[in-house]
Amino acid sequence: MNKATKTVLAILVCCIAGYIASFLVPAPSNWTGNAAAFHWTLANSVLYTLLHIGAAILLLIGVSAYKAALRIAYARIAVGIVLVGLGLTQVVILNIFGLIQTPWVQYGGVTLPFVVAGISIYTGVRSMAKLVGVHSALTKLYIVVPFLLLCIGFVALLPHSSSPLPEFSFDISNAISVWDVVLYGASLGLVLQIKNHSGAYYTDSMAWLALGLIGSVFITVFLLVITFLTGQESAGYLLDIIVIIGGLLYLKAGHSFAKTKEL
Repeated sequence: MNKATKTVLAILVCCIAGYIASFLVPAPSNWTGNAAAFHWTLANSVLYTLLHIGAAILLLIGVSAYKAALRIAYARIAVGIVLVGLGLTQVVILNIFGLIQTPWVQYGGVTLPFVVAGISIYTGVRSMAKLVGVHSALTKLYIVVPFLLLCIGFVALLPHSSSPLPEFSFDISNAISVWDVVLYGASLGLVLQIKNHSGAYYTDSMAWLALGLIGSVFITVFLLVITFLTGQESAGYLLDIIVIIGGLLYLKAGHSFAKTKEL
């Protein structure tokens, strides 16, 4: 059994252990639902956070074999993947502990992990694309940034259901969702082009990374639609399942990259 496989098995054991341990945490006194709902919500958030962290660990295994520029690109992607998981878990924690009315949420601080995640993943993939000789409009900031701002402006003008958040916070939240949809989408397009330029050696790794990014695009679009329809970012267990699947896709991508180092 190679190092990559041993690592992914260890990560899965940690994920299962964290999932089970979540059911031992007592529900907070201000929790308005039943204890079962609290434990399932917490356990699912712990699971997809650990999956994303595990994916980042696998992605970074063996990067010392690469030149500095490629190591930095991998590190940016890994940081972005971790922030996706941590950002989603942060939202869950804020909800279950009744912290939605805190200034951190009201003034948009809660969105910062997602802002940095989008930038980190896009800049990492953009660097990889340039290193393998991909010439694409998706690497050009003077094209991507104006398009991004145009999409944010358009979404800000759309009608929506009433929200418990102030209008400013609501608009900021939707702007971040659009921000990530555009940057994840641009990253996905570049990964597909990298896959075509890098040959058979990286075909499997890039294919799984593309699937992970498809998952991120889908999750973010799903959240945006739910927010406009209901006025809040909440889709219950359905969203949990989708995010867990996304975490598994990134974990598989990280495993593929880790195995590549050993070829």
